[in-house]
Amino acid sequence: MSDLFASVKLDRRAVLKTGVAAAAGALAAPYLIRPAMADDTIVLLTWETYHDDPWIEEWSKANNTKVQAIRIGSEDELFQQPFSGAVQPDVMYIETGSLPRFKAGGLIVDFDVSQLPNAKNITPKLDWKKYASIDGKVQAVPYNWGTQPLMYNADVVKDPTSWAELWKPEYQGKVNMFDDCTITFPMIALYVGAKDPFNLTDDEFKKCEDALRELRKQVRVIARGFDDASTIYAAGDAVIGYCQNVAVVASLNAKGKNFKYSLPKEGTPTWIDCAGVSKKGDRPIVYKFLNDNLSPEWQARFIKASSNNGVLSADAARSAGVPEETMKVTNLLDAEDASFWEKLVVYQKNEDLDRRLQIWNDFKAGTL
Repeated sequence: MSDLFASVKLDRRAVLKTGVAAAAGALAAPYLIRPAMADDTIVLLTWETYHDDPWIEEWSKANNTKVQAIRIGSEDELFQQPFSGAVQPDVMYIETGSLPRFKAGGLIVDFDVSQLPNAKNITPKLDWKKYASIDGKVQAVPYNWGTQPLMYNADVVKDPTSWAELWKPEYQGKVNMFDDCTITFPMIALYVGAKDPFNLTDDEFKKCEDALRELRKQVRVIARGFDDASTIYAAGDAVIGYCQNVAVVASLNAKGKNFKYSLPKEGTPTWIDCAGVSKKGDRPIVYKFLNDNLSPEWQARFIKASSNNGVLSADAARSAGVPEETMKVTNLLDAEDASFWEKLVVYQKNEDLDRRLQIWNDFKAGTL
């Protein structure tokens, strides 16, 4: 059992791919900046499904600028890559809770939102500047957001409303989790009743340790990614778990299964992935790329292809051509209800990442 926990790796954003829609002409339209030089290159540290090769090849040709997408699998890998010396990124896609870490590490510079007129397309429901600013200065701009709810087999589990379901004896050996301390620990903190899941007291840390010790016997194996999680649930080896993306539920239902997700009463961890620029990336052609990424045409293609939320409102997504059946497997319709946002807990900087990592590693090793 220890080996199963110790050897896995997760890409939490690896989501269902339903095909790539045809590119809209607006994506290749000229933009009033200096002419791009042929030897310009934009290096992205991005996630699976965020920038598919045909999209960036199309943009590269239209703008006489090469875009190189390096796809990473975790927030820790994203942070470490620039220090390796092998990669010098212009743009990094960072969840808001990690922005202070990247800023302190000198990996990003203040973001010039004035160079992104398409930032007006970001749904006003997403209070992104609150989470993407440090000392009053914007550090990055959203590209995608999503929830990490409680997912379950509705034929087995009936209308769960609390994270406590994961600890119920009847689900021993049938709970699925994924290996990402930064993303998982806040859920554990919410379950134990922490006042602030990102700033735990010593007593709350102890409660989290106790909760993880009990949870370990509930989980037979941690999923190695999206496909692995889908396979585990489809085979009946798990009936309930912490969902890495609601598209997991959609993929299972597409296979004829009856899966649902719920937003527990304690709160649902929620991420906003934002594009931050490095000192090297602080140049007009990079901002043009990021601006085009926020056009309704680009965002609609991204939503249709990946079942992610993107940054458009439901009405804007419809107008850009996102079909209703796709909207239903995202959070876009949910997000129109004000009460929906009250149930969400957006990731923020935590008090001691090293301490959390040690506890998480002890959980996986069974040494808590």
